[in-house]
Amino acid sequence: MADIRLDKARQIKYWQRCHGSYLPSPYTSADSTRLMWACFIHSAFDVLDVAVPAGWGAPTKDGVKGNYNGTVRSWVLSLQHPDGGFCGSPNHAFTGQQAGKGQANLAATFFALILLAVVGGGDGSAAFAGVRRRKLLRWLRRLQRGDGSFGQNLWEGEAVGGRDTRHSYLASGIRWMIRGDVKPGDEAWEEDIDVQGMVAHIRRLQGYDGGLAELSEHESHAGYVYCAIAALSLLDRSDSDSDSVMAQGISERDSLLKFLASRQMAYLVEEEDEDDEEGGENFVQAGLESMTLDDTSRYVGFNGRWNKKADSCYAWWTIGTLGMLGDPFPVSATASRRHLIEVMQHQIGGFSKTAGAPPDLYHSYLGLAALATMGDEDLKAFEVSLCCSKETVGKIEKARDGLLASSVNNWADDGFWDASQQGPNGEGGPWDDGTRRRFETERREELTARRKSKSEFYDPCQEAAQRSYKCLFRNDGDKAMCTEYFQYGVPRLQKGL
Repeated sequence: MADIRLDKARQIKYWQRCHGSYLPSPYTSADSTRLMWACFIHSAFDVLDVAVPAGWGAPTKDGVKGNYNGTVRSWVLSLQHPDGGFCGSPNHAFTGQQAGKGQANLAATFFALILLAVVGGGDGSAAFAGVRRRKLLRWLRRLQRGDGSFGQNLWEGEAVGGRDTRHSYLASGIRWMIRGDVKPGDEAWEEDIDVQGMVAHIRRLQGYDGGLAELSEHESHAGYVYCAIAALSLLDRSDSDSDSVMAQGISERDSLLKFLASRQMAYLVEEEDEDDEEGGENFVQAGLESMTLDDTSRYVGFNGRWNKKADSCYAWWTIGTLGMLGDPFPVSATASRRHLIEVMQHQIGGFSKTAGAPPDLYHSYLGLAALATMGDEDLKAFEVSLCCSKETVGKIEKARDGLLASSVNNWADDGFWDASQQGPNGEGGPWDDGTRRRFETERREELTARRKSKSEFYDPCQEAAQRSYKCLFRNDGDKAMCTEYFQYGVPRLQKGL
């Protein structure tokens, strides 16, 4: 493969251009996914093993450029929703509202965590500092439906969005990145998602041809297959019984491998060069009988579904999936690399969806991902299941450990005061910081006047605090320990005391 080299300098210039200037107008309609674009750009720099150019940080008050990675961190954390998760853009909210008042969604949350790790300094142990882990995990749990599927976001308290494996993958990735190997009774324990429900849902989506689709009756799609296998792979990472989840989630492994191997197709340059005035660029123009794969094929591309043309991103979805399954199969690696580098690599850098089309961030990053998965010597070692460098995954593991350590005896993120915003039977409130402190001061003074010890004031919640406030929610009942707050404090606050 030495004669087929990625034009690394051209790729770096493309990503620098995407980062340092306004994106083309077609990206305007995708502003709600700005976090994803930011993640792709910074992850591309990471995979290419090149630093963001110096001097690109936001200016400080005195006009001096500040720490760039710190600027990115601050921006990402500003998109964190107060009820858990991340919004996809500063504009992902209603007019006049801050981003935090908009809708958090699975994709934005996944990319936010990856991006925080990419720009995390040192070993990455502080990369997730500021992430509200407990709220995020509770929000994630609420997104799961009774059938094991996940919605994209919450609307009026209900999970909404499709039921396909994209959401299962994102949920599995988020869970692995921040939950950690915690057990019931641990300080950082939070109730888990229904893992077996997710596995059963994925298993139901495998179709007659071995692939997976949005529903088992729908057309199989290599992208859905990748998401399903990656979701199961990430679940297996937390399971001591290796491959147990993967085995449960895929009933017809041989059929799946056949479906993936069949995504390869000989690329016919002469057919691609013909002008298709009807715009049917996704359809194979040559007869299927001529689409054979043999050692003489100069270019081999991948499609995502039966009877479609080669698309650069499907090299990633297919090769990445096979890498996670760990089964040898006849991939023409040299011809596949040649197709990406000589046909799909654009003259200004990046990769195109199809030959001759302009490059875009999505296909450009997944093109790099496919080459990295095939072991390109100009790119960093790649982690298939999270679609980022192995170095970034190492940072994620350190960041998760740091986040777990900070969860011990940290009540700011446990949701106690959020739940306390209403009194008994949904009355009263709100228990913001100011009213809480005022009530505690009033209550302390009154108890002192009645010659009661200070410890008596703290008794109603002292035990809950020592065991952590989360017991109120974990046990669905333990609220008697805070009777004084709910029955005594709320009426006083309503009277303006």
